[in-house]
Amino acid sequence: MDMEKLKQWLELAKSMQGGDFWGNIFDEGVAKQFMNDPQFDTPSQSTHNQPSREDSYSRTFPVIDILEGEEEVFVIIELPGVTKENMQLGLNGNVLSIKGKVLPIHPLIKPSYSERFYGDFQRQITLPDHVNPGDLNAKFWNGLLVVRYARSTFKGEIIPID
Repeated sequence: MDMEKLKQWLELAKSMQGGDFWGNIFDEGVAKQFMNDPQFDTPSQSTHNQPSREDSYSRTFPVIDILEGEEEVFVIIELPGVTKENMQLGLNGNVLSIKGKVLPIHPLIKPSYSERFYGDFQRQITLPDHVNPGDLNAKFWNGLLVVRYARSTFKGEIIPID
């Protein structure tokens, strides 16, 4: 902590002298005011905080990668802890849909901290090409669902001009 921040802490402590210092420090309103003050932001605050459970739910699940080659496309969908029986894959035009349910590893034990997602999920992925459902190939391996299809290259016909 640099000297300027130490001085600010001391001023805060002095202003609360005679009262319930620690009660005021831990008072939610005072703490929020203090923590939201930009002068107290330090790089270490943002890098060392663990994400809250709410943060983990706000992330998109499942996470995906789309890999495009000239001849084929791969969609890699991360589904840790999901079994094949608890997911469904569908296609409508060029929109690939995945839905399912992530069950807790041990439903009878309450986790004290968790960053993993549990519950129902649904995600729609827009593919770069229009594909027929019969052209898709899906394999589930080690928590990854890999969906692959070959790109169709249409070579136009030459039309004579009269």
